Amino acid sequence: MKFQDKVAFVTGAASGMGLATAQAFAREGATVYGADISADNLAKEFAALPGARPVPLDIADGQAVRAAFARVDEERGRLDVLVNAAGVNAPNKAALDALNAQNYAGFTAMKEGRAHRPEFLEDITDEDFDRVLKINLYGPFYTTRSAAPLMKKTGRGAIINFSSAAALMGVAMPAYYPASKAGVLGLTRESAVELAPFNISVNALAPGAVDTPLFRQSDEEFIDFLVGMQPIKRTATPAEVAETVLFLAGEQGSYYTGQTFSPSGGLVMQ
Repeated sequence: MKFQDKVAFVTGAASGMGLATAQAFAREGATVYGADISADNLAKEFAALPGARPVPLDIADGQAVRAAFARVDEERGRLDVLVNAAGVNAPNKAALDALNAQNYAGFTAMKEGRAHRPEFLEDITDEDFDRVLKINLYGPFYTTRSAAPLMKKTGRGAIINFSSAAALMGVAMPAYYPASKAGVLGLTRESAVELAPFNISVNALAPGAVDTPLFRQSDEEFIDFLVGMQPIKRTATPAEVAETVLFLAGEQGSYYTGQTFSPSGGLVMQ
């Protein structure tokens, strides 16, 4: 097993790509600390994995993140892999419902040959912008800051940050999401340069359409429209994306750092 006796810390581990990633590392023999804001959800599929260590955690809380990594240090004394998969596309249900309504209105207008001009900027509150940035950007910063000393002590490590295809292309949507995900790419590149002398690689994934509970919150017809924009006209499975994470975290991916990989069915080509 490729990660026997290794220790991985995965955020967003209760569902979607985070859960699939945790499952992949567990299958390869790693002890997996799985962090998620929902203790109830962690207690379901994640907690059943071999080597699972559930960590109920709001990654927007910097002090709580420090405490979580102190636990890893106390229990295992090492950290080999950090995966920042936790994230949100809206700060609350009301904002998500408004986004879905705008998306569907635009899709309907396109089908009917009408113009549609989505407007988001003026409706975003300071609180909503701050909440999404705290989760999507501050969270990976907090975990990276706490993981780095442990990885330096271990002698090597790999950090994989989840960004989004929305950070690489122009998308009409509330600005907090692409702004936060673009920030993740800057964090990735800076961390890659700073941590390379310590044998720690840092890379990012910028997924497109992946079949997760978060993605499925959109209208089915609109999802079909999004997938239709891709050269590969299907969604990815979370397990497919997890295999890329395993590659980047393992020996075979150790020469890559500061890179952004976009599993997006060809929606993003670089």
